[in-house]
Amino acid sequence: STFSEEISWRIIYSFHMPAFIFLFGYNVKFSPKKIIFNWCIPYIVFQTVYIIFSNLALNKSLDLQYTTPYWLLWYMLVCVFYQLLLPLIDTDDKRKQVIILVCAFILSLLVGFDNTISYYLSLSRFFVFLPWFLLGVYCKKNGILTAFSARKKLRLTALVISLTGIALSALFIYRIDLINGFYYGSFPYQKFGNTVWDRIIVFFMALCWIVFLFVGVKPFINKKILFLTAIGQNTWPIFLLHGFIVKAIPVYLPDLLPTLWHVLFISVAILLLFGNKLFNKAVYHCSFSWLERFFKGL
Repeated sequence: STFSEEISWRIIYSFHMPAFIFLFGYNVKFSPKKIIFNWCIPYIVFQTVYIIFSNLALNKSLDLQYTTPYWLLWYMLVCVFYQLLLPLIDTDDKRKQVIILVCAFILSLLVGFDNTISYYLSLSRFFVFLPWFLLGVYCKKNGILTAFSARKKLRLTALVISLTGIALSALFIYRIDLINGFYYGSFPYQKFGNTVWDRIIVFFMALCWIVFLFVGVKPFINKKILFLTAIGQNTWPIFLLHGFIVKAIPVYLPDLLPTLWHVLFISVAILLLFGNKLFNKAVYHCSFSWLERFFKGL
């Protein structure tokens, strides 16, 4: 039903971006060259291509600019800013880590009261998702996930708590009418009639999902899985290229998007199409990441 589809989307929205940002923070290393060649240049290239695509194929009239990312490209710009933060938040002092995390959490809540900050430089999302980036960085630095995985009782306790939280979050989503746009982190509270408590509860939901995925599920996935492993190793082209299809379908093939199952089918098709080495190499060259190796040889 439409209602069940709406609830399904809300559950997905509640954790997918926090989980992505957490994973990015967990794996990131500070490298000025990578910031330039793997992030800044691809951002400029695909920002240009997407705007041209929208104007020519989607009958839009967008100005060519680089301060307001085009749709999905906000993630690239935010990740650039997060990487630039790394030298400032890099500390082994656990007390300082807690203080930084608490301050980031408070900022992520306060930004919802500002009606002027939104899409410009993706600043709203930068602050809203900042705690998850920091949590990923400090979890890796302190070996927290490894500690949980090594201790069965600790892992079991975390799983029970996270599953309980997920069950409560599903009840919350069922009872509270949260507009999907609220999960994007781009708008102030008043736009959708929400409060700071809604964001706190959504943050709690996301934390439960992250614990479930990275403490409960991840330790059991230690083998290559047909198709899924290949797709997981080629997520960059999926991220950068799926926007062309997603934006074109409502314009040229609107009948393909009536139900959640059609959307899931299209999503799987996109994963299989772009999640391979061929597209990975194509994006690698189109984004000029290969320049990094060129400059290393100089």
